[in-house]
Formats: sequence, structure tokens, C-alpha cells
Amino acid sequence: MTEKVKVPILTQIQNELKAPKSQYNSFGHYKYRNAEDIEQALKPLLAKYGATLTIDEDVRMVGDRIYFVETARYKDQEQEVKVQGWAREAQNKKGMDDSQISGATSSYAVKYALAKLFLIDDTQDTDSNGYQRNQQQAVQNQKPARRQSTPSKPKKMTRNQLYEYQANYNGKKRFLVTIYTECDKQKKMGLNAKTSVPIEWWHQKLEEESADGEAVRQFTAMAIAANKKKESKVPDYAKDPEVEAEIEKALS
Repeated sequence: MTEKVKVPILTQIQNELKAPKSQYNSFGHYKYRNAEDIEQALKPLLAKYGATLTIDEDVRMVGDRIYFVETARYKDQEQEVKVQGWAREAQNKKGMDDSQISGATSSYAVKYALAKLFLIDDTQDTDSNGYQRNQQQAVQNQKPARRQSTPSKPKKMTRNQLYEYQANYNGKKRFLVTIYTECDKQKKMGLNAKTSVPIEWWHQKLEEESADGEAVRQFTAMAIAANKKKESKVPDYAKDPEVEAEIEKALS
């Protein structure tokens, strides 16, 4: 007779947790979930299994930027688990005052701490595919009509042109190589597209049909090629498998 496997309480909560994307972004035309949505869905499950969850906040200065570090501490009768979520405070955000920016950053960090602890991903939400379709449709709607049978290929920039290229970064012109370097530094700190503004910006541009997006794709392709030849003087951020996968997808 096969012995029944004891399923840990945390695993049962992870399997039973449903936190649908109930919020809607009218500008980007996509649905999303926030920290409060996850917390609301967790409350009955924590009560059901006699588990507790607390969130501790720490504000850290890294260089000249402020980071919110939210630590989710989970405890049940079997185990204790601690998971952290990081988010960097934006220097400015249109339509928000300082307190709102801090509050949004804190909530962002809590959201990703909970997402890691309870294994929340987009496979739980059918809107994840819909978001991709909406984004593609929005890009197509913004393109002017062209009377030509085949689209023209983007002009390939030289190495010097890429190093001299200035992109629109959060409303300001910045050299692409400077943003790339910031991505590398924060990547080495253990941050990713969910917890770092520069890395998130870079990933978004990889998918964007714009002059900045094309420059980012060409710069990343150049860095990947240089790293493979071991001749690169630029940071090794392009070695990140996620970035390589994104650029190969964008160029295919």
C-alpha cells in the first residue's frame, strides 16, 4: 500500500491561492494585480491553515538612489520562511507627489516579495496572453499607414553611433551606454527587471517598435557578440540569458 505523502502547509497555500489581476491600466490597456489584491486573497488561506504573515520594511540608500526592501515573514506550525522584495524609488513620476511615489514603491516591493514567497506567476491568469495581444495591437494602431509592399529594414548603426546614441530615459536624454552600465551594476547587486528601473526600462525597449527600441536591440546584439569574442569593454549585462533570449526574439 502506497504511503500518502504529507504536503507542507505552505505548498497547500501556494496551490490554493488565486490572486487574479483585478486592476486595469487604461493607458497600457492591460490588467494587473497589486500587493493589496494578493494580501486579500491570502487572508482566508492563512486563517484556514493557522499560518501568519508579516511584512517588515527597510529603506536603504544605494549610491544616490533610495531602495525599499520589503521582507515577507511566513510562519506555520511546520516551518518559517523569509523572502525579500526590492524596488527603487523613482526620482519623479508624472502626477505623483513624493509621498505617493514612496507609497507606490513600497507596494511594488511588497508585491514581488509575496509573489516569490507564494509562487505567483502569470500562468494563473488568462489575461497574461491578452496583455501581449493588446500591446501588439496598440503598437500597430500607432503606426502611420504606409503605401509600400514591404516594410523597410531599420538602418544598422556603427559601434561609435551606438555609443553616442542618446535615448529618452524617463523624460530625459541619456547615453545608451550609461543606462547599460547601470543595468550591469544593478544586475550584480542581484536586481532584475522586477526590482530595477534601468533593467525594466531596457527589457521594455527590447520589445518596443521605436528608434530607442531599435538602438537598444542593436546595442545588446553588439554587446553579446563582443562578449562571445571576449573583446568587450562594455559591462557583461548582455550575458544574462533573459536578455539574450529577448534580443534573439526581437531580431527574429
